[in-house]
Amino acid sequence: MSESLSSSPEFPSSESRNLCVFFDPRKCLVCYRPAYCNNYGALTCDACKMFFRRVVTEHLNYNCKHKNCCFLGYSEVSDSIPKCKSCRYQRCLDLGMNYAIREKKRLMQLQNRRDAEVAAIISGLLCQDSHRTQILTSCFTIMNPSLEEMVEKVNVKIHVKVPKESLRPQDWSFFALYTTVDFLLNLEFMKELQTSEKLILLRHSASKCSLFGGAMRTYREKKDRMTTVDGQDIYPDEMRKLLGYEKGTDEFLNRIRSFVVSKIVEMSVTAEECVLIGAIMFCNPALFYEPDNSRARSIVAAQQQKYSDTLFQYCIHTYQQNGPTRFTDLLSLCPIIQRNFEDLQYLTMVFRLAMKGTSMQFRKIVEELI
Repeated sequence: MSESLSSSPEFPSSESRNLCVFFDPRKCLVCYRPAYCNNYGALTCDACKMFFRRVVTEHLNYNCKHKNCCFLGYSEVSDSIPKCKSCRYQRCLDLGMNYAIREKKRLMQLQNRRDAEVAAIISGLLCQDSHRTQILTSCFTIMNPSLEEMVEKVNVKIHVKVPKESLRPQDWSFFALYTTVDFLLNLEFMKELQTSEKLILLRHSASKCSLFGGAMRTYREKKDRMTTVDGQDIYPDEMRKLLGYEKGTDEFLNRIRSFVVSKIVEMSVTAEECVLIGAIMFCNPALFYEPDNSRARSIVAAQQQKYSDTLFQYCIHTYQQNGPTRFTDLLSLCPIIQRNFEDLQYLTMVFRLAMKGTSMQFRKIVEELI
């Protein structure tokens, strides 16, 4: 298997995830020790449950001495659990653990099999998304794969970034798309689709999912406009000059950087809602309108229904009588993301024209997806 993100031992295979959900002993999503129930919104062992509760209730603060990479490469077959408390706590947060869940008897009170299935779907998506975020923030690749090469699992080597390694905004744009494509390719149902069918889904929706993920990361970092992972403006001075924008007159650029972020802030979107909206947006059966694509359309439609049902159940559990309204409001984010993506496409087209004759170039998957 290639050295893609999916090959990282940190995230167990889909088969082992299913075993963890339905057979005892299940595995803690934080440390992979035996776990028997959900705690604060995620399947964890008692040790991780008590660790998380202690950090929250005692207001403890920890700092990582190793670039927040202590759990990179850690798996259930590793000899020992990383000792870093900062990375362990961040892993708990990335999985959606929330101390208020227990007190308010929210989503993860597993009273029946339906609740268990909802919890398993959300936990799986959160775990994959946490892995994607960790790779995005700590690694990179100098290789330039095409979208079809990624689908075909052509060997792509990634490396851990060193402190002196500085990436340009266009590098961050590429790697955000790369990690998003890898995340989407590892959704369980993608194994049932042919290469051509996977390409249809990815070409239509991968960039929108990446844009939404970037906006959600911005919200978590308490910023009002999208930046690169290391805090750079996604439209630096040289890019604005090529486009003919001067500082203070770039309202269109500001709309691209802030529009989706402002909606997320307004709605206080949670991590669970984010991953489910992304999955619903990605699974678009309308793309398979040809009669000979009926099989793919049926598979994708079933997945979209599954993620929609999961989001609805999450809203009912979390917001009670306001659940249906919350569900509708969350779905209204999809056309907002679509509109923002169309602005981004227009800007990219203008930028390509402005780049002619210069040394600036996009990577292959950026060219294919935006």
